[in-house]
Amino acid sequence: MSSRVRRDKGSGSIYQRSSDGLWVGYVTLPDGPDRKRRRKVITARDRATVQRKLRDLRAELDRTGDLPTASPTLEAWLTQWLDRIAAPRLKPRTLDTYRGYVDRYLVPTIGRIRLDKLTAAHVRKVHDAVTGQGLSSTTALQAHRILAKALTDAVREGRVSRNVATLTDAPRKAVSTRGALTAEQARTLLVSVAADDYQAAAWSVALLGGLRQGERLGLTWDAVDLERGMLTISWQLQRLTWSHGCGARRKDETWPCGKVRGGSCPKREVHIPAGQEAEQVHGGLWLTRPKSRAGWRQVPMAPLLATVLSTYMDAHPAGMAGLVFADPKTGVPMDPSRDTALWDAALRAAGLPDVALHSARHTTATLLYELGVPERTRVLIMGHSSATTTAGYTHVADPLMRDAMDRLGALLSPALLEGAS
Repeated sequence: MSSRVRRDKGSGSIYQRSSDGLWVGYVTLPDGPDRKRRRKVITARDRATVQRKLRDLRAELDRTGDLPTASPTLEAWLTQWLDRIAAPRLKPRTLDTYRGYVDRYLVPTIGRIRLDKLTAAHVRKVHDAVTGQGLSSTTALQAHRILAKALTDAVREGRVSRNVATLTDAPRKAVSTRGALTAEQARTLLVSVAADDYQAAAWSVALLGGLRQGERLGLTWDAVDLERGMLTISWQLQRLTWSHGCGARRKDETWPCGKVRGGSCPKREVHIPAGQEAEQVHGGLWLTRPKSRAGWRQVPMAPLLATVLSTYMDAHPAGMAGLVFADPKTGVPMDPSRDTALWDAALRAAGLPDVALHSARHTTATLLYELGVPERTRVLIMGHSSATTTAGYTHVADPLMRDAMDRLGALLSPALLEGAS
């Protein structure tokens, strides 16, 4: 006996099922690759709701030319998105960061929800889950942004018709309480570490060059022109995450090699997207290109900074891959975590506030601002991705950049003089 009853004349694609009383509607879609007939079926408890949904679906079909007939869970989509869509676009370290946010915050919170069932309430649930762990709203904002990017591609690929993350208010970025050092505090730090060759040179470059930690640790001696007083920033040192190379993960979540961690896999590998340059230096430490094209830059050195580096060069031969800031004892690359620990210890020894190592870069930017250096010159020195200058302007800006760094060097000169002596 047919389960279709009460089909009104002329309604065509709407009927009521006798088995459960639900109203059913469908939209005919273009044939699939196998030339089989395809339909998008919807159900509701009343006819009016089905009619409304059908109008929306037909409008969406007219706009896009097709509709998804099945929706994966968010977890399934995020896995596919990271492996096939995001991976070729992102630098290895950024991809690792995305995976961390997906695994820690997105999947545990809303991973089982189907893409087409996601709502603003689910997005806000992620925000609450992050901040509920005592983490900052900045972390919640980053989780929101990653989800929004994944859903943007889901819309582009026809998996969903709208991006609920972009339609939901994002968390506000937290105000950082770990700010920049003052000029006096920067001088105090450099005086305090003057007897330590590595730290005197490392923190002088950090404060007077505005380099990111990875850029400083990836600096090689062939990029240090002491005669011209110029640093060329074209590499950064990063610890990349090992992945399993033994095959796909099994349905029971185990790997063919039997190991849990990718770093323990006998066939471990690091994902380097096509077209991106990377050079393994030691273990999981790799030289990669800066985070943006603006990061490839030349930074003038104040004369006294050049003196500090010259003194350091005489005492310390180049490390592996010609690195300037290799481990002074072994010559292997300085691990970023150890470098950070040295910074924290130096601040404590000098009696200074506990500020993050990245605050050395904020200090450079802040002091340049206080010295009245124009914004356009500052972004060139700092390598901000917002720098949209032309090559012609960069040529004109060279003397402006050098003047700015000379003035910064003069500001910190008492400390540098002691460090160079």
